[in-house]
This record gives sequence, structure tokens and C-alpha cells, in this order.
Amino acid sequence: VRRSEEVHPGKDHASKLIFTIRDQDGSERREVLRRFWKGYGGKGGLDFKLIVFNEYPPDKKGNAFLEWSYRPGSGKEPDRKFYLKFLNTVNKVPKGSDEGFASSDLKPSEMAPRPVDLDTHNLLKEEVIESRPYYVVESVPRRLDPSYTYSKVVKWITKGDFLKERIEYYDPAGKLFKEQIITWKKIKDAWVWEKVVTTNAQTKAQTFLTISDIKVDSGLSEDLFTERSMKRGVEAVP
Repeated sequence: VRRSEEVHPGKDHASKLIFTIRDQDGSERREVLRRFWKGYGGKGGLDFKLIVFNEYPPDKKGNAFLEWSYRPGSGKEPDRKFYLKFLNTVNKVPKGSDEGFASSDLKPSEMAPRPVDLDTHNLLKEEVIESRPYYVVESVPRRLDPSYTYSKVVKWITKGDFLKERIEYYDPAGKLFKEQIITWKKIKDAWVWEKVVTTNAQTKAQTFLTISDIKVDSGLSEDLFTERSMKRGVEAVP
């Protein structure tokens, strides 16, 4: 489990995210984001910095989200902010908020590693699917956390590369809430997501995420991860 959470993501990466959300009534909507991430490996307690710019739909174009995330034990809470272009204001995200991207079932926290020590882990079985061998591991939170709403998570982790390719999330009552199927891509010596399909087992809504224009270890500037960059927009990113 620890190795699966420590899969090397590169020092930094930039990408284009296309979300297609299919609601339970069959209607679809689409959002396009530009995402920039830089890792710090716990230096000074800092885990990573992230900035996301909205490109589509038109009424959200120019909005932005910024996060500075810290390691557990650092004594620092994540610093999250959002910028609304039509108001030209930057506001803090309320503590404990983890709303899904594009109002979908895929949350920002699920795109980042989860500290292994927060859960108790149990190897349920080993399984082979389409000639690929997996460890199937159940992870249960050690303590209640209002910001983490799952009673348990079951992960299919590939043997060899330790990639999480399928994840089941269970609600507080122990019922299956949603399932994620993840396709990975290796760029240089880094592993990154290429496609993710999230299916809500209770509403049948689906979120399809396609990640493209991926650039790894391009030397993203510290100045990118600031409120000033949020206001200047993705067009100002070198």
C-alpha cells in the first residue's frame, strides 16, 4: 500500500483535463481545465502545490483554484483558495470542504496520495484479471474524520508497478458508493493518470476524465502557484 501511494509522479507536471459528466437522467455536461502541479516531498512540511484554471464552459472561463497541501504531522492545514473572474475576488475554501471537480464524483483529494498511516490495511486476496495480477487491499480509517466520508476503500493494486487501477469507495453505512477505473501512462520515469471513469453505484451517474497535453518535469516556476497567477489566468503561464 505504501508503495502504491509513493508511485513517482515526477517533480512537476502540467496537463489538460476534460471532464464529461453523465447524470442519472442521461444528460451530459462538459468541463475543461488546465492543471499544474509541483511536488515538494515534505520539505518544510509542504507536500505539493496545485493550481487549476477553468477553460470551459464559457461562464466559468477564467476561474481558478489554488492549493498548498501539507504533510500530516506538519501542524498545517491545506491552504485552498478559489478565484471568481466575474467578481475579481479570491476567497478561501472552507475548512474540510472537498467538493468534486466540475461538481462530479471525483474529488481533488482523490487525485493526491493518501497518507498510509491514516488507515488500517488488510490484504483480502490476490487476483488475476485479463492476465494482470493484483493485490486486493481493504483500507479502513483509523479514526473518524468529517472531511473523509468513506467507511472503507478497496483497491486493486498491480503487482510489479504498484498502480491503483480500480478503487471502490464505501459510504458510512458500509454500502458501495462509487467505483473508479484508472488508466495510467508512464512519461520519463513518472507515472500519471491518463483516463479515469468514476461510476456512482447509488445514482448511476458517471464521470469520464481524459487527461492530455501532459508535460512532466518542465521546471514549473514558484511564481505560478500564487494569487497573482490566479488573476492573470492560464494565458500568462509560460
